[in-house]
Amino acid sequence: MTTMGSSVICMDHVNLERDVVLAEKLGVEYLHLDVMDGQFVPRYGLYPEIIFRMAHVSEMKMDLHLMVEDPEFAIEQFKNIENIQYISVHIENNEKDILRIVDKIKGYSKRAGIVLNLNTPVTALNDLIKHSEIDSVTLMGIHPGVLLQKPRPETVIEKAKAIVKLADEFCKLEMIQCDGAINFDTIPRMLSAGVTNFVCGSKTLYKEVNLRDPWEINQKKIEGNYKNLRKLLK
Repeated sequence: MTTMGSSVICMDHVNLERDVVLAEKLGVEYLHLDVMDGQFVPRYGLYPEIIFRMAHVSEMKMDLHLMVEDPEFAIEQFKNIENIQYISVHIENNEKDILRIVDKIKGYSKRAGIVLNLNTPVTALNDLIKHSEIDSVTLMGIHPGVLLQKPRPETVIEKAKAIVKLADEFCKLEMIQCDGAINFDTIPRMLSAGVTNFVCGSKTLYKEVNLRDPWEINQKKIEGNYKNLRKLLK
């Protein structure tokens, strides 16, 4: 099944409840939550109190994307949020401890996902997939936490094909997700390559949304973008 996730980082952060409720009403399958510590990536992201509150105003499933130096500490902060279905950590900087991190995630009844940066080869996941250690893979189409950069959809497409081949040989993944480099032109090619889940943000679900405009105008844009996405994600 092909699904879309709403990138919370692209919502109106002064009106998160309103935007989350709209995403749920439209039928978006999950919320994609970027947690950043200003160290692993040069930005700060969502913190536990915000996400706890989201879980009280919406029943939507959540995909927690940890871009942090200490993922085990972060996992402890978010472990009690029932809406969180996946916790995804970067393989980068965590290679030596990745099995312990995966075990910690699964120990809290969450699904374990691994994120690959643009420059990280698929071979970094060979053993994890061969031994059915992980449930999902997220492919970055941009450098995480960096604004105003060139997206690289071809890298995602090439990696998605390799992961599908690996997963078909050894174990099925619940989700092959793309984060970044997603727009209405790249989605069809990514689907063909095997991407099953799309983190939808400023170039898709929130395309042309301007926070200086009245909410009624932006709501219509989001609703129209959602309809166009659904046509692609059949």
